[in-house]
Amino acid sequence: MKVLKYFSACAWSLTSCVMLHAQEQQNTIVLAQQGSFAVGGRVLQAEGTFDLSDAMNPQGQTFHGDHAYVFYQMPKQAHRLPLVFLHGAGQSKKTWESTPDGREGFQNIFLKRGFGVYLLDQPRRGAAGKSMVGTTITPIADEQFWFTQFRIGNYPDFFPNVQFPKDKDALIQFFRQMTPNTGSFDGVVVTDALSELFTKVGDGILVTHSQGGGPGWSTAMRNEHVKAIVAYEPYSGFVFPEGEAPAPIASTGLFGALKGGEVPKADFLKLTKIPIVIYYGDNIASTSSTVWNMDHWRSGLEMAKLWAATINKYGGDATVVHLPEVGIKGNTHFPFSDLNNKEVADHLWGWLNRKGLVQDVAVGDMADLEKQQVIKLSKQKWQWMADKNTALLDHLFDAASVFVHMGGSWGKEQELQVIKSGGIWYKKADVHEVSVHIMDQTAVVLNRIDLLAVVGGNEVTNPFIVTEVYVKKGAEWKLGSLYFTKVSVPVRSNP
Repeated sequence: MKVLKYFSACAWSLTSCVMLHAQEQQNTIVLAQQGSFAVGGRVLQAEGTFDLSDAMNPQGQTFHGDHAYVFYQMPKQAHRLPLVFLHGAGQSKKTWESTPDGREGFQNIFLKRGFGVYLLDQPRRGAAGKSMVGTTITPIADEQFWFTQFRIGNYPDFFPNVQFPKDKDALIQFFRQMTPNTGSFDGVVVTDALSELFTKVGDGILVTHSQGGGPGWSTAMRNEHVKAIVAYEPYSGFVFPEGEAPAPIASTGLFGALKGGEVPKADFLKLTKIPIVIYYGDNIASTSSTVWNMDHWRSGLEMAKLWAATINKYGGDATVVHLPEVGIKGNTHFPFSDLNNKEVADHLWGWLNRKGLVQDVAVGDMADLEKQQVIKLSKQKWQWMADKNTALLDHLFDAASVFVHMGGSWGKEQELQVIKSGGIWYKKADVHEVSVHIMDQTAVVLNRIDLLAVVGGNEVTNPFIVTEVYVKKGAEWKLGSLYFTKVSVPVRSNP
C-alpha cells in the first residue's frame, strides 16, 4: 500500500509539472470571469435635507469612504482557492500586475497556473482614494530614499548581482508606481475591508507584501475564510500572545528598534490553524550593521523568526524562507517583480503544493462550485436576517428585489425597514432541504424550512417552502426575489 501511495504521489506530481509547463507556454489567458468592485468602508451622512436647488450644499448628502477597490480575474477550471493580493507601503495593486521592465507579474504568472486572483487597492490608496479623514499631499522628493530602503542598492549604486533591471526606463517606471496615502494609514480600516472581502468571496489564500503583513495577520484572526497566508518581507505588525512579545530588536535603520505587538492568546491561536510562509530577499545584514537599510531588514527578519517560532510552539505551521539560503539570490524588497520572479513563483508553487493548497474545483466542475457559493450565501442570508444586519442585507438585495410574504409583497427598502424595525424578526430558520438550479446568470434556490419569527411581538413557527432567485452581477450574486409559500405541516415532519 505504501508503494502504491508513493507512485500515485509521484504520478500526480509529474502530471502537475507537465500541465504547469504547458500552461506557461501559452501566451493567451482564457478567463471565465473578470470584473471589479468596492468593499468595506463607511458612509458619512450629513445632517439636514438635500435641496436640489442648492445641490452643491453638503447638507443631507452622503459620502462613501474607506473602502477597498478590488479587481479580479478567474481563469477557466480555476483551482478551488483563489489568491488575494494585498500591497505594501507606497504601493497599489500595480505591485502585482507587472514588473518595472514590463515582464509578467504574479497576477499573470498565477493566472496561467490556474489560480483566480483578487488584486486590492487598500483603503486610502490608489483607486480606493476616498478617505474618511482629511490629509494634505505634498510633493516631497524622496525616491532615492525608497531606492535604498527597498534594497535595490545604496543610491546611486545598485547592489552587486541585484535582481532588479538596471536600465533607466525600468527605474523610472518603478518610481512612478509609488502612490501616496489619501489619508493616514490605519491597519484596522484595512483589516475591516479585507475581512469583508473574504466574507464576500469565501475561502482563499492571502498574499501580502511589507506593510500589508500586519493587516494580513489581523484578517486571519478575524475571518476563517483565510485558509493560508503568504507574506513577502513583512516588517511591522507582528503580534504575539499577551505577555509573550519579545524585547524590541535594536536597529540602525531609520525607524529605530522594532517592537512586536500583543493580542489575546485566543486570537493568536487562530493563526496556528493555517499554513503560513514568509519570504525575505537578499542584502540583509546577518548581524548588527551600520548600513542602515540592511540593518533595518535584519531586525524584520529576526522578528519574523521569533514570531514563526511562537506560532509553531503552539502547534502551528509557520515557515520563514530566506531566499539566498535556498539558492535564490539577489532579490530586493520586491521578490515577486524582480528579474527572477518566476523562480520565486516556482518556490511558492512548491509550497502551495506541499500544503495541499493547489486543488482543482470539485473535479473541475465550476457549476458545482457556483452552487455551493449560492447555498452558502443563502445560509448567510438567514443569519443576517436573524441578526437584523441590514448593512449586509442592503448589499445582498438587488435594487429591484421583490419580497412575497403571507401578508403582502413589497420591495427592497420596505423589507429592510421591516427587518430593522423588528416588524418581522426572522429569529431562526431551520433549513431541512435546499436545492439550487443555475441557468446562465440566474440561480433559483428552493428551501424547505421551519421559521421561528416574531411578528407583532408574538413568536410563531411556520413551515415554508422558500423560493429565492439570485442574479449574478460581475462576481457577486444579488438576491432578486424571496417568496414564502406556507405548507400545512412542519417540514421536519414531512417524509
